[in-house]
Amino acid sequence: MNLSFNIQSKKTLRDCAKNLRNNLDMADISSKILQNIKKQDFYTEAKHILSFYPFNSEVDLKELYKDEYKNWYLPRVEMTHKSLVIHGYKYGNSLVKNKWGVFEPCCDLDEADIKHFDLIIIPALMADKNGHRLGYGAGFYDRFIPGLNKNCLKIVPVPEELFVDSLPFDHWDIPVNIVVTEKNIYRLTN
Repeated sequence: MNLSFNIQSKKTLRDCAKNLRNNLDMADISSKILQNIKKQDFYTEAKHILSFYPFNSEVDLKELYKDEYKNWYLPRVEMTHKSLVIHGYKYGNSLVKNKWGVFEPCCDLDEADIKHFDLIIIPALMADKNGHRLGYGAGFYDRFIPGLNKNCLKIVPVPEELFVDSLPFDHWDIPVNIVVTEKNIYRLTN
């Protein structure tokens, strides 16, 4: 099902998306998205993968992090520069909560070289058919993505109900290459 939203602002859209997502069976959706990702060449061939630790009702991909054949990385918010700092992660490593309650690596770990990433899995509230994503509004990923190597695939996992025809976007928004839902893999041309 593809919902149509009367878009007044990104904030209104964020609120609608959060409300809808809170009423979905995110455990089931996450499990199906996880299985869809595991079957894809972009996953099986990737060696260095940046992902995210789920917060609230986000898609939960933690089961992927048990794959010891991959080098996993998680972001940490660096508030002084309003940026993301990336650290290596092994399933079960200690994480700490940041000011928003999101689990992230400790700040005393070595920083990872983002130029080696093959794949980045980006959190989002919604995504559209042009690869635009609706994040939480802080812009951390918008500032981070330009520093990735040009061959790094950018994917967003979202429930099918939050994959829409079109979203509002700003000139600095960088589209993703692939949207993964519980029902499909959408390879986008952007």
